Amino acid sequence: MRLTLILGITLFLTCQYPVDFSDLPETQKFLVIEADVTEDHVRVDVRYSLERVTSAGAYTLPPPPQATAFVHTGNGLIYQVSNTRGVLDTFFKGRVGQSYKLVVHTEGKTYESTEETMRPCPELDTLVVQYSRESFRDKADLLYDGYDVYARASDIAGVENFYQWHWIHYSKAFQCNKIFDRAQNTEAYVPCFPHNCWNIVQNQRVIVQKDNLRDGQALTQSVVRVPYATPPNRYYLRVEQRSITPTVFDHLKSLETQTETVGTLFDVPAQTRFSPNIVNTADRSEKILGVFNVYSYRYKIVVIDMKKEIAGAVVKTVIDRTPFHSNALLSAACTEETYRTQKRPEGWVD
Repeated sequence: MRLTLILGITLFLTCQYPVDFSDLPETQKFLVIEADVTEDHVRVDVRYSLERVTSAGAYTLPPPPQATAFVHTGNGLIYQVSNTRGVLDTFFKGRVGQSYKLVVHTEGKTYESTEETMRPCPELDTLVVQYSRESFRDKADLLYDGYDVYARASDIAGVENFYQWHWIHYSKAFQCNKIFDRAQNTEAYVPCFPHNCWNIVQNQRVIVQKDNLRDGQALTQSVVRVPYATPPNRYYLRVEQRSITPTVFDHLKSLETQTETVGTLFDVPAQTRFSPNIVNTADRSEKILGVFNVYSYRYKIVVIDMKKEIAGAVVKTVIDRTPFHSNALLSAACTEETYRTQKRPEGWVD
């Protein structure tokens, strides 16, 4: 299996914050509202968590509800978001120092966030990539040999800052579906159309830090470990450094602490797992998942050469033996999703 698919299954999830739906109580369903306001886009994703969980652990996701979303600015302007399925709306531009409030109407109910003010973000000075061997792992483990990626920045002095780091990995998508092939009597891949298509994998680990003990000093943050393995021959990684609000920081910090302790988000007490800043205006007791995250950010892109020889280390080769479909005329659409795109990533090198 291609490396990106392996990582998607074993290390990461596809949505932005760590949510393990299979641990929710049987037949329980929650509304999820995840929204971001940044200097160059707004993103709103409205959906349900699940329909029911069976005793065997299987679960079903209901279709997302019809919804409309609005961003209210502190100076009285109201912007209607163009999409509520998690697609970036780049027409909207946030501004540092401005306050924003989210309002969502769905299924006859109104949900509203608290006002959150966008804070300044220092420059992300550099990304440092260092090879290391984690000898506590089995030699066959994909991460036994790997590259550790660190973000370095200089904190803004005299300002209380709250940081979050997020990464996105793009890889070329050669197949966009898998169906049964009678001629080969096996499951087979269907190639993407158009051919210029990329898979997207995003960070799911909560990575946050505040500057209360290092005001104005240099920051170094471990972001992700990348296995020394091919394919791909070049590993593309975009790292974002975000300046988030105190409300969102406290929420994410509680998730970081408790998910590290107990393993999954839904093992923690209810008061720490539900939204810290979004409520049903008519019923504030309703439990809602998700968060309204207002932040400025800076980013850098790094491309790691997996063909570079490292003394004493052997690059692992991840082999996918699934064939392509025998019908060469078949193709599957490369649709714009949170996990796939036709838009060529910035700085991509074929």
